[in-house]
Amino acid sequence: MSNEGRVYFGLIGDDFDPKELTEFLGINPSKAKKKANPIPKKSYWNLSSDTVKGEIVDIYKMSSSLIKTIKPHTKEIIEAKQKFNLEAYLQVVLWITTDETKSTPIIGFEDDVIEFLYKVKASIDIDTYRN
Repeated sequence: MSNEGRVYFGLIGDDFDPKELTEFLGINPSKAKKKANPIPKKSYWNLSSDTVKGEIVDIYKMSSSLIKTIKPHTKEIIEAKQKFNLEAYLQVVLWITTDETKSTPIIGFEDDVIEFLYKVKASIDIDTYRN
């Protein structure tokens, strides 16, 4: 098995209409769902990188590329957080090979990513799984 990784920027809130948020931001999400019973427990909207598979999974490059796409919408994201009562986050999902002959993913963030996350007051969550 090889390493796999994906990075996405998300907005989550108790009960908002993802279609209305999409129109407000002017960005089409990779995935969005409205709160429902029993799941999802909250409404969410996210924009994702492609899943990268292989020996080299570089979170620096993946997160920078994703942020470059949404950075022009920083003002709208900040306004949407207030208008829809949302929380912002950057999610990193990694499946790490147990094959000790292969390298592990490159995990870190460039200055532009950290600056953007600071401006929109987003958290970072990293999930790791054995592959």
